[in-house]
Amino acid sequence: DKLEDNPDELIAYLQSRQNRPRAVQIVVDGLSQGLMEGLAQSKGSPYLHQAFKQDQVFKAFKPKGDMGSPEHQPQHNFLNQLVNKGENDPNYLPFFKRLYQLHKNGIASDGISSTPTISVRNLPIVKTGATVSGEGGTGIPNFHFVDRQQDRAYYFFGNDALQLEPLTEQRGMQTMFDRLNYLKTMNCNAQYDWNAQLSFDALVNLGLGESIRDFGEQRCLLELQHRAKAERIASKKRQTLINDIQAYQSLSDWRLLTKMSQKAVLNDQIAELATLNEQAMPDYLLMYNPWPDHFAHFKGPFGDEIINPTGELNRLDFWLGQVDEAYKQAGIHQHTLWGMAGDHGLSAVHYTLSPELVVFDGLKKQGVELKVLKISSDEGEGPKMTNALHYPSNKGVDVVIASTAGGNYMMDFFNSERGWKVQPLYKELTTLKPIGGGKPMNIIHEMAYRLRESLDYLVVREADCTTQRCAVRVVGYRNGQIRHEVITRIGARITYQAVDGKGAPELLSIGLTNPYKAALTDEQVQRKQSLMQTCMAPKGCIAAQWRSLTAMSTRPDSVMQLVHLYEDDRAGTVNLFPKDGFGYNTLVPGRHAGETYLEKDAFVGFWKDGMKPKTRLGAVDNGSLAPTLYEYLTGNQVNVGVDGWGYPSVLKNLQE
Repeated sequence: DKLEDNPDELIAYLQSRQNRPRAVQIVVDGLSQGLMEGLAQSKGSPYLHQAFKQDQVFKAFKPKGDMGSPEHQPQHNFLNQLVNKGENDPNYLPFFKRLYQLHKNGIASDGISSTPTISVRNLPIVKTGATVSGEGGTGIPNFHFVDRQQDRAYYFFGNDALQLEPLTEQRGMQTMFDRLNYLKTMNCNAQYDWNAQLSFDALVNLGLGESIRDFGEQRCLLELQHRAKAERIASKKRQTLINDIQAYQSLSDWRLLTKMSQKAVLNDQIAELATLNEQAMPDYLLMYNPWPDHFAHFKGPFGDEIINPTGELNRLDFWLGQVDEAYKQAGIHQHTLWGMAGDHGLSAVHYTLSPELVVFDGLKKQGVELKVLKISSDEGEGPKMTNALHYPSNKGVDVVIASTAGGNYMMDFFNSERGWKVQPLYKELTTLKPIGGGKPMNIIHEMAYRLRESLDYLVVREADCTTQRCAVRVVGYRNGQIRHEVITRIGARITYQAVDGKGAPELLSIGLTNPYKAALTDEQVQRKQSLMQTCMAPKGCIAAQWRSLTAMSTRPDSVMQLVHLYEDDRAGTVNLFPKDGFGYNTLVPGRHAGETYLEKDAFVGFWKDGMKPKTRLGAVDNGSLAPTLYEYLTGNQVNVGVDGWGYPSVLKNLQE
């Protein structure tokens, strides 16, 4: 029709198609920025030195309590070599080495994973840019939760994993394929792919990928290689069509038969190009790689099987290089913005225990018996099956417990004075009365005391939480003394104070510096001191100030994330977070879902030919991956809180 009505407009469209923007979104389970930067630039890396030192410290440490240890003891021969001798192998991480050499400013110095650092919670965030709570959010607060309105417990290691997409869709979460449904899109092995034009199934890849290595990666790459060839042909035919239309326009009107004949040829060319275009490279590609996380759980995050030249990270490097080469072969590399993020990092487990045994069995020995329902498997055990139509009730119990990834441990209590469906607050839990009878007790005190050697801290609602206001209590032991601290948010302002008002709060270790990173500069030290004085005052700080302050600590974004944890009612009643080196309900030596730097540190990076930001990206949420690529592809500005976006785009920072 345009050839008939407005050939110039058709030419303009074809020319725009030649140089249109493309985007590749890569999500890697368990990819840590600090670790990858240390491995890519191993000489003098404080990260690797501290990881090696910490391993030696825990091997020499003997806990007082009755604790176990993981079934597998990781081998750290390559880590030892890196720390003491360095590494000069050109075949080791060539893609990441080149990335840090050419595009380091596009890689966030502090990539931030949300609380808790659980894949089921964080993957939809990283893939879609939606936050957990509210309309348009993911609605997935954890690897497990109890829906009190439905009286249904979900645990997503098993057949409940099939419920993830329906649950997120019910909340109104938009995938990138929803937002870009007018473009040509492709998905390689990622969930949340409805409306993708072409998709390789995530669960099939997960089911086969551990036994048939590189199963999903080979399928994806083969498809891209075929499309790269089609892309080159389409580009040539598109330019030929432009030239032929221009020649057609130059024909005189009196050459009627020639024009009619040429128009028929052009129509055939247009039809051929339309078909070929569907076989060419996508405008948007989403890729997911689960393997660095899956194997690091069983081999340890710094085990030889993960970081050595035949390990999972070098395998990831190889496949990234192959996909990169496909885009070069297609001739569209210079127009493509690449973005990659991890959903979390990982930390080593040296000692293991089961909180339900320590707490509830301990209470039982003293004559206090709580009715406990466990809805999860221990890390390293098999999946659990739940009848999707006739799921069991959670009523008639005192507490539902669940744990995963060796770190996060969630408890749901049901003793609220306002009814079974309402989450109880801290004050109500100090007078918990067992269903089976018995004296009221302070269950928060009992848990904190009995777990004091392994517990970093626990978090519980101090007041009801909404997206506008919330207060959470943080409880834990320091130097043999129990600490109670409260984080309060009213609108944009957040305060963090000790309950007794005596001294500064300690549990989040905001005053400590991060031994895995280079020492703070004099300017950073002054900045931190100034922020400490401001934020620790009774009036508190706004989110950006807290983020700047905690980025210079061992727990990036801790204050902000904990005060947002309970915005979704299904996020449990009490969340326990273990100390560094300890694992809850786990058989394996790698964990995440605690609150240590190693677990919070997620890779977040962007790169493009010719894009050279003047300064390095600082603290960036991994949820900013999708909105940044969306803004580049469409030119539409992303506004947090509008149209389901939960995180900001950082495209402007990349272009400055």
